[in-house]
Amino acid sequence: MSEAAFRVLQLGHQGSFGGTAWPATVIYPCDPGSGEFELDRAIESPDEDYGVAVRHQASRGSNGVRVATGSLTSTARFEDLAHILEMTLGTAVTSGSGTYTHTWTGDAASTTVLPYTVEVAEDTQDWAVPSVVCEQFDLGFDALTVPGNSMWTVNATLKGVDKKKATATGSLTAPSVLETMEGHLSQLYEGPVGTAFASLSELAAHLVQYRVTVADPKPFRVYGDDADDIASAMGRGKRETSFEALLKISSSSVTNVFDIFNVTGGLPTDRRWRVKVTGVAPKTMTIDGRVRFTSVNVDPDGRDGERLLSVSGYYVYDSTLASDIQPTIVNTTA
Repeated sequence: MSEAAFRVLQLGHQGSFGGTAWPATVIYPCDPGSGEFELDRAIESPDEDYGVAVRHQASRGSNGVRVATGSLTSTARFEDLAHILEMTLGTAVTSGSGTYTHTWTGDAASTTVLPYTVEVAEDTQDWAVPSVVCEQFDLGFDALTVPGNSMWTVNATLKGVDKKKATATGSLTAPSVLETMEGHLSQLYEGPVGTAFASLSELAAHLVQYRVTVADPKPFRVYGDDADDIASAMGRGKRETSFEALLKISSSSVTNVFDIFNVTGGLPTDRRWRVKVTGVAPKTMTIDGRVRFTSVNVDPDGRDGERLLSVSGYYVYDSTLASDIQPTIVNTTA
């Protein structure tokens, strides 16, 4: 009997895209049942007249090009959130020694998305899914409550080229230190698009809830040959990044958010936002971007009966970032 208590999810960078699984190098703790993949063989039967009232005929089916799809849900942690960002946005620019700054920057066609092998190690049968990438994730925290613990969470939509029986990489140990990002240790900085991100002013003691959703489609490609039925390459679609937040209602938030949304004229006014979460020194994460509000309204039941400003919108291209969004994580992980 297979017991979920003994299940482990393991990740490994791949040097190239393809159907070969690479050894895992890290254990990634996730929510129970998360990280499972379903294999789709794209099996079809031709609809043909056979003189009988049966839709599917024997020996007339065929396999198409396979793909494996799954999802991954976990708390967001300073030490290993980078894996999700690499699967989605591409390789980080890393600097420092001892304390490292990892920045996901730019939107060039040359940006390399890192495919991963995802291993599921079980007590009965291990599985491996090669060339896994992330097509969408949402990252953020729910409304803060007292008492309560509104941890940052990440929910990722994944796909890989295959799912196969395997022997999971052995001798890996669970990380000794994983610090969860906390909603109550998060801050919002904002200002005009002409203000440098590092110079934005904090909208102090206003942020109640925040969540960003990054949809980054990566269509798999296949080309005719004499044997393969798995994808051999990956394309890239246009990324769309949206967000929603709850803010305290004050003269500052009305002026800096509602009045900006309700500006006269035909052209919306964009703002620059920086959302920052702080951990044990030196760990931080910042999310920089140029935002455009699409809805700003009063939510009368925003939190425990407190009337809050409900804000939603999307991130737009910012010439300074050369992207719509720029996450930066500072940690002690090389």
